[in-house]
Amino acid sequence: MDPLTLMAGASAAFKGVQTLVNHGREIEEVFGQLAKWATMASDLQEWCGQQDKKPSIFKKLTFKDDTAEALNTVIIRQKLATQEKEIREMFQWYGPPGAYEEFIKERRLIKDRRERMIYSQQRRRKAFLYNLGYLILIAVLLGTVIGLVSLIFI
Repeated sequence: MDPLTLMAGASAAFKGVQTLVNHGREIEEVFGQLAKWATMASDLQEWCGQQDKKPSIFKKLTFKDDTAEALNTVIIRQKLATQEKEIREMFQWYGPPGAYEEFIKERRLIKDRRERMIYSQQRRRKAFLYNLGYLILIAVLLGTVIGLVSLIFI
């Protein structure tokens, strides 16, 4: 998605959180709105992180204006940091004691678990491709040996 669209969605979800907290709504509604914000914020952080990743060797490289991309990235990171700070303050003022710390702890655990899953999948995929290569090589060598044996005895 476009980073500006994601930023608009995150800002709208954040304003919803502020409105719900200010009106003293049920905690489930606040957490539901926080989940929307967290999804948008995660997408934005992923977009910012994609700027640092190496592209696939098969992907066509296209570049946009460097200055605009740098400004977008800086603005997005600063706005997300500000929103994160305000959410921490909302948790501390309106939430149950220790809720923000528990939220951060759970978020780190989930992030670590997902990173382990990604690395595990990459290792399994690499092992599968190596094993497939070995199987193909063995099949070709076996076919060659059978072909030579059949030529010799025919």
